[in-house]
Amino acid sequence: HYFKRIPCSTNNRLKFMTNINLDYDKNVDIDFNECELISLVTNIFNYLKIPSDTELNILLSDNKTIKELNSRYRGLNEATDVLSFSYTYEGKYYGNKQQIDTDNINFPKSNLITSQLGDLIISVEYIKNQNTNDLKIINKEIKKLLLHGILHLSGFDHENNEETKIMNETANSIIKQLKI
Repeated sequence: HYFKRIPCSTNNRLKFMTNINLDYDKNVDIDFNECELISLVTNIFNYLKIPSDTELNILLSDNKTIKELNSRYRGLNEATDVLSFSYTYEGKYYGNKQQIDTDNINFPKSNLITSQLGDLIISVEYIKNQNTNDLKIINKEIKKLLLHGILHLSGFDHENNEETKIMNETANSIIKQLKI
């Protein structure tokens, strides 16, 4: 792996949720502090009153992977910064004709007692291209995209002006409170 992760130490006093699954594509190249991201997700969950046993899958990826997913599931043949896949809220398909029949997708049954919020895919490559490889800015953008994705998975959207206003106000309040 070219990706440097700083794992949470076992003697860390903070108790992190074990149901936040953080992974990355092998060709993603960035340094990040896993404990910091998990702590951020924990605090966002607390702010939004999401039960602490809720499962969330996060993949830090590249443009190729996110473009393929965006094309397949949203009909948009382009890279983007973040995609969120909810188990509860259906997204919008923008293509002419959906290439897959989502009614025939069988999601695996979870043996976990926890509820599942969904999956987030963040393209680190997309963020790096937008931010001239400034690591401090990139890490801040990853945090904002985590928040943005969690808001989507929690039912927030920006399909019209009213929804956009509510989502932005909620995001700005969390950003201010958590000092993102």
